[in-house]
Amino acid sequence: IDLNSRYRLGHTNIGDYIKFGINDDFPVVLERMLRQSPVHSGILTKKAKMIAGNDITYDDSFLSTNKAKQELKVFLKNCAGANKGMYDVLLHAAFQYESKGAYAIYIRWNTGRTKILEVKSLDVKGVRAAEPNEKGDVTHYIVRRTFGYGANSVQHNEPKKIKAFDKFDKNQKEAILYVANPYSGNPYYGVPNYISAFHYIESDFSFGKHIKNSAENGFTPKVLATFIGRNMSNEQKAKEYENFKSSFTGPEADNFIVSWVKKEEDAPKFTPLDVANLDKTIDVLSRLNDAKILTAHNITSPTLFGVMVSGKLGGTGNELVTAYQIFRATETLPNRELILNGLDRVLSTVGYDKMNLEVIEEDINLESIKGANTTDIANG
Repeated sequence: IDLNSRYRLGHTNIGDYIKFGINDDFPVVLERMLRQSPVHSGILTKKAKMIAGNDITYDDSFLSTNKAKQELKVFLKNCAGANKGMYDVLLHAAFQYESKGAYAIYIRWNTGRTKILEVKSLDVKGVRAAEPNEKGDVTHYIVRRTFGYGANSVQHNEPKKIKAFDKFDKNQKEAILYVANPYSGNPYYGVPNYISAFHYIESDFSFGKHIKNSAENGFTPKVLATFIGRNMSNEQKAKEYENFKSSFTGPEADNFIVSWVKKEEDAPKFTPLDVANLDKTIDVLSRLNDAKILTAHNITSPTLFGVMVSGKLGGTGNELVTAYQIFRATETLPNRELILNGLDRVLSTVGYDKMNLEVIEEDINLESIKGANTTDIANG
């Protein structure tokens, strides 16, 4: 996936845009990675929840009338649609940012831009930067359900060209605020920090397939079976192979095989293939794989994300609290601030940035995690 070469253009009937990845499907690749690794998926979900907290809080004291305060309350509860409020926007944007390295906010105002009619977080999979102007600035975005191969044949996938958000452009009736991971290294699109673990995340999927295959085949060793049957037709050989396979493999495989032959030398020969220490090798590689994924996510305490490490029970309560505080200070708070700052920029167009939008989160201390302290459980 070449993300830093000279950009290439994709084409729509409303204008050209900058492709994202060789096949213009990089966000789709990220979504596939999310489904391939339970470790990776669990970490992303937990990180997004930590950013969004339990709810949001605000201060309406800057408004002078009860009517204005009620309008603000209704707006915050329904800004993204019926019963979809600002907290839903924050939660969706947090997951987009953690999983895809960027978030995109769609904003719609009334005529004169005195009220915000709609604010919602978009799936960045469907957002592309329009071709830059002569100064190299992105002034518009192309939005559609999906891009890449076959996008033009997807139903209800008509592209729409929307201006890039500009706080001072009073003529904007709708806009897209696209905020990328500042460490992406890409001038137009966000790239998640964990991308360095691309091959390890895909390997996690391969380990899972190996375990599934072993379970389906009764954990039997690999065997070379030699049958004496030179005069058999290809159809007969294929039938005998299927009979042997169905009885010797699978979760309901027999524990023995019966063979009748006229001569001893005609008996089939079974030669176990040398797979010495294969289980130990897979175990070592799997743990190494998990360690690489955790490192790419900047996680120093696996237990904090429900990842068990061989030889450790999970640490004491003090260790968990310390790990949480470090991760919160170095990862959660900076990423949350990046999203809240973006929302404040949008809200400032109508003076709503004065409400001091903040996140409500549970206070993590020794008392709150006592029930989850694995050392206490083990000793109890």
